[in-house]
Amino acid sequence: MKDRRRHSRVPVRYLGTFSTMQRAAGEGIVLDLSLGGCRVESSRDVRLGTELALRISVPNQVAPLAVDQAIVRWGHGHQFGLCFMSLRPEEHARLRRLVA
Repeated sequence: MKDRRRHSRVPVRYLGTFSTMQRAAGEGIVLDLSLGGCRVESSRDVRLGTELALRISVPNQVAPLAVDQAIVRWGHGHQFGLCFMSLRPEEHARLRRLVA
């Protein structure tokens, strides 16, 4: 099976918190990270197509990495994949440094 991703993934284990527009919140572990998205493991169920805001706690950084808008693209068991849709320029620069 061909991998259709545009960005290479970096294996990580960062705490992530996410919320929807309806303010439902959850936590999980970010397992893979790329410029285009991430894989999250969580006991919280999320639906395909749900828009989330995501905050990723990165070790040795004061503020979490803020993804203003991400969309759930797939889910399997306790894991789901997010596609990043909107990041502020300074957050995109931080993400670029993390996955370099």
